[in-house]
Amino acid sequence: MRRLLALLDTPAGRAARYACSALLVAALVGSIDWHQFSGLRGKFSLGPVAAATLVAGITFPLHAWRWWLLLRAQGLSLSLHWAHVVTWIGNFYNAFLLGGLGGDAARAFYVCRDAPTHSRGPSVPPVSAIALPVSASAAGLAATVLDRILGLVVLLSLAVVTLLLKLDTVARHTELRLLLALCAALSAASVVACVFLCRRPPAWLARSLGEQRTATLADIFIRARATPSVFISALVASYAIWLLDFLSVWLLARSVGLPLPFIEVSLAMSVAYAATVLPVSVGGHGLREGTLLGMLALLGLLPDDASRQLALLLAVLVWAVSVIWSLFGGIAALFARRLLPFSASA
Repeated sequence: MRRLLALLDTPAGRAARYACSALLVAALVGSIDWHQFSGLRGKFSLGPVAAATLVAGITFPLHAWRWWLLLRAQGLSLSLHWAHVVTWIGNFYNAFLLGGLGGDAARAFYVCRDAPTHSRGPSVPPVSAIALPVSASAAGLAATVLDRILGLVVLLSLAVVTLLLKLDTVARHTELRLLLALCAALSAASVVACVFLCRRPPAWLARSLGEQRTATLADIFIRARATPSVFISALVASYAIWLLDFLSVWLLARSVGLPLPFIEVSLAMSVAYAATVLPVSVGGHGLREGTLLGMLALLGLLPDDASRQLALLLAVLVWAVSVIWSLFGGIAALFARRLLPFSASA
């Protein structure tokens, strides 16, 4: 990893990264039939579309703030500016790799490049006689994984809440009952796993992973447990992120003349975003929009051909808004060397 980082930081490596970023942006822009988009202009209201795009954009600073909080909980003194720029870059790469994993890989890359050698962390008692200072890469990866898991758990909990609010509809559809059971089981399992990992590791785990690796893992989770206020703030940010995203889609539905209830929109988008975790499409494109349409149909919100056509236009707009903000991340990737100072510490 260090050799790769050193190579990418050379003039040739920087040129390769700039060329790759430029080609990706050009490919994305070139894949859009802008003439078709101009033909759709009269079929939706520009005001709500602009408002929806703005609301969706607000979520990215919240993403950056949540990740920055989790990085600080692991003892990494990286600035909020740094976390913000890297979050935008990660959003760009999320649009091109399977299951949205590209953004996490990009964030891990910048953590390894810019973080200090060791994280400082809160003052906690060692869990092992051989516990060593946690490396910046391990702490950064831990914060990134926790960030991803926290967002997914909150998304699943919102799916459970919205399904419970629509129990009359759920009772009529076997698919929705199975979905409720699955989301509830995954949410409960996540809570149990977090409680388990925040405790002192059992002996069998040390035998499986080795004493040193178990000690490092335990130190990471002890740091998380030692800063409860950080996780409360990150949890609040997670709910705000998803609710703003659902509000954006609700506004887009209004813009095309499809007056969908907010609860149903929240339910459909919860399932649609959860589906993008599966590494079966590039950036979740197509999978997210198809799941949205399928959920709206299952909920009985697309009773005729006219409403189905409007829903297709809604899916296109949802995709377009995500692409627009991904392009901003591409600009950040092109100018990353100027936007990210040599010293990333706060």
